[in-house]
Amino acid sequence: MTAPAESDPWSATAPFYDLDLEGIDEDVTMYRELAMRQRGPVLELGCGTGRVALALAQAGLTVVGADYSAGMLEVARRQAAGLPLTLVEADMRELRLRRKFATVLVPFGGLQHMETAAEVTAALATVAHHLAAGGLAIVDIEAPQPEDLTPGPRPLVAHWTRPRHGGLVTKLVAVEGFPSEGRRIVTFHYDVQPAEGPLHRVSHEFSLRVITAGELQLAGRLAGLELTALYGDYELSPPRDGDLRQVAVFGHAQ
Repeated sequence: MTAPAESDPWSATAPFYDLDLEGIDEDVTMYRELAMRQRGPVLELGCGTGRVALALAQAGLTVVGADYSAGMLEVARRQAAGLPLTLVEADMRELRLRRKFATVLVPFGGLQHMETAAEVTAALATVAHHLAAGGLAIVDIEAPQPEDLTPGPRPLVAHWTRPRHGGLVTKLVAVEGFPSEGRRIVTFHYDVQPAEGPLHRVSHEFSLRVITAGELQLAGRLAGLELTALYGDYELSPPRDGDLRQVAVFGHAQ
């Protein structure tokens, strides 16, 4: 059963998450290639419904995926049968497994759900705790954008309309900026028109932190990690002004 929304705010929208990320797989190729080179088990923090973890397990890698949302993990478990994938319900700030991993991942902005710099450091301390000697940690976050410095609400934006179970789902996004706090409040609205019955809306509000490269490097150092490389996309290009992503590679501090 899915956890109630008050204890798991992602549970209501978990059924739409794979639909939301449909066709997004450029980062999966990068993770698969890097993890295969490491030749060891993989830990993914913030695995959600398993988009990355499932793909890596299907490639033959042994994977542990951790997420604090029971609703998200329920969706992942339905697809994980027979794969070398273990799913763990845990907060990435607090998880402490009794094993090490050759590769530790925090994909697709998962670290941005940490609302404060201290929480970012706590999550990276979890990465450091589980990273084996000589291991590779990869963190993917959004690159800061000019609009992140604009306070107040932005216009409601319709992102997509897609078929589901014989009906349609439309996703709309509302964003309110709080640049003095380095974060923004995001609300996902899913307008669901079933094949039969009335239209209804499922919504979820959450906070995303705007994280600069400097903050990422400092938080990693405080957690015992060294930033060894920073890229601007999933092809591992050098970072440039105007990039949409920041792909950071960490190892243990020497």
